[in-house]
Amino acid sequence: MQAPPGHHVARRGAIGAGALALVLAVAAFVALAPPERSSAATHGSTATGQAHSQMLSWVPVASPSSIAAAEVLIPPDPFTTRAMRRFLARRSGNITAAVYDVAANTTFLYHPGDREQTASIIKVNILALLLSQAQARHEPLDSDDQATATGMIEESDNDDATDLWDEEGGSASVAAFDARLQMTQTTPNYAWGLTETTPRDQLRLLRHIALPNTVLRYDYRQSELYLMEHVIGEDYWGITAGPARGVTVAVKNGWLPVANGWQINSIGMVHGDHRFYLIAVMTIANPDEGYGIDTIEGISQIVWGYLRERQAPSGSSGPSGVSGASGVSGASGASGVSGASGTTGPTASIGAKRGT
Repeated sequence: MQAPPGHHVARRGAIGAGALALVLAVAAFVALAPPERSSAATHGSTATGQAHSQMLSWVPVASPSSIAAAEVLIPPDPFTTRAMRRFLARRSGNITAAVYDVAANTTFLYHPGDREQTASIIKVNILALLLSQAQARHEPLDSDDQATATGMIEESDNDDATDLWDEEGGSASVAAFDARLQMTQTTPNYAWGLTETTPRDQLRLLRHIALPNTVLRYDYRQSELYLMEHVIGEDYWGITAGPARGVTVAVKNGWLPVANGWQINSIGMVHGDHRFYLIAVMTIANPDEGYGIDTIEGISQIVWGYLRERQAPSGSSGPSGVSGASGVSGASGASGVSGASGTTGPTASIGAKRGT
């Protein structure tokens, strides 16, 4: 199976596997480190020689409930701002997106009912399931799976994704795992890149990777975040646009040429410079790959600009359970629609070819 046109995979082999092995080795000593924290490694060189220093640089990751106690103001809904409305009005294709502001414990949704194909962002789901299976056995990933997972995430290697997909049980196993995560809007396809999902469901997946939860322990979550923080340079786009240098960004992108244009997606975590959020943007019917990337990067830049942490004035209440403007959901978990609901783009009609 080949990568999509315009994408040339340069396998890193033992270098990537060594980096992941080091992550899991450090995780074995997690009891010596402050609990529930995330690596502060940022995008840049992924050479093995730098892995040790990167893994010893930590930043705290607090749970939403503990952050809410600090009384942070709910930021404005980035999808209803004038800047976003003007930007989206100039873009063609169908766009659906979701953002979870960890500090404010608030989710913002744009066209939340639209389901699109995952392309390669499904690889985050594939690895999360593999890690949960290893956790159930009380084992780390073996060296072969470490190398395969590294190629799948850092280099978006399709053959590696197919190997792990088959190993863990295919679409049936992924569907069962997604049900545990309450990903009710995701339908795994036996051709994994054609899985249908929504940005809201992708946030639910990301929360089980970036935040404390009962499904994946810290050390297993950390190993996946590390790979997402070290994707190769040519794949470092999408939700990476906007964050300043030094901010931790964990990203996985997907791209797939289909009958009615390109499916271009980007999901991940942004943490630093007074911001901590999870974001998923999916676009279909793009005239070419670059156009879809530009759309996502424009959205990412606006979201970054509007989600700077805001401290509430003395005596005000925290965000827990607060339901704000259209599209904002608080700790209650209710969801709404951000902005006007547009029409759903045409469904792609392609064969069951594996890969993205």
